[in-house]
Amino acid sequence: MTAAEIKQKVTAYLQTRGKKFVLTGVCFLAVHLLFFSPLTGFSDGLINLLSNRHPPAWLVPAVPGETIDVKKTESYKKQKLTQFKLRVSQVGQDFKHLVGIKAQDLIYKEPDQAGKSPWQNIQLDLASAGDTFVEFWGITIVDYKGQTIVVGEGSQPINLNDRVLRWQTAIEASAKKYQLEPALIAAVIEQESGGDPNSLSPAGAMGLMQLMPSTAESLHVNPFDPAQNIDGGAHYLEMQLKEFGDLPDALAAYNAGPGYVENRTWTKIPETLNYVESVPRLLTKYEQIWSDNEKQQREREETAAKFASP
Repeated sequence: MTAAEIKQKVTAYLQTRGKKFVLTGVCFLAVHLLFFSPLTGFSDGLINLLSNRHPPAWLVPAVPGETIDVKKTESYKKQKLTQFKLRVSQVGQDFKHLVGIKAQDLIYKEPDQAGKSPWQNIQLDLASAGDTFVEFWGITIVDYKGQTIVVGEGSQPINLNDRVLRWQTAIEASAKKYQLEPALIAAVIEQESGGDPNSLSPAGAMGLMQLMPSTAESLHVNPFDPAQNIDGGAHYLEMQLKEFGDLPDALAAYNAGPGYVENRTWTKIPETLNYVESVPRLLTKYEQIWSDNEKQQREREETAAKFASP
């Protein structure tokens, strides 16, 4: 790619996504000064400062009875800062690939980046870095009515004490991406691994949704990365639903393999029979949980609005 072609692509991108590009660039500059300059010790102080205050009212109004969990908030922000640094580094690697400079292998790669061009990866990584920085800055973990929840820009209550629902953000993202019920993904996670991201079956199935190595490889996901595992599991489940058309057969294909559904022999496998009966029961359970969560969120917002009104 010539310099003129690169310039043309950059100009076109700035024209269509200029504001977001500039905002992300400002974030990069600020974080570089704070975390990559000799003043790196300042990052710990900033994390502590951000962890001891409620998010600004324009992000999410405070509700009476909420208390900030400082330790969990600090841990969350440190993780997000690490992710942000990886994404910033990745943008640099993407630029090297774009201009033909030999670079290291990708540091961080989302499942949907497989097969993308360097320019497409730059756009995805810039957007991902910007989202991660907003989460780092604005998310706070609080205790509210006996639940440990994450609050911030666009967030829904997430019960971090629940072995399955603590992955709610990734579950909802994958549900939206593959047009599945989040409750169905949660039900499969509970049935497959009980919410243990490090689960490994005797047959070699891995992670939250128990992906076999060949399946994980074909879907371009790291099975021990919770978000990627959920993405891969949801994608594979969507494939079975499209192939077989109904939930029982799709679940049987997910558990035993598509071949056993095609030849109609899955009904002779006790484990698969139990699986096909158990997941729908869990689905009903999680549908109720999602409904209750939405109701609680509305009540919380109404309470916050009343508390914020003069």
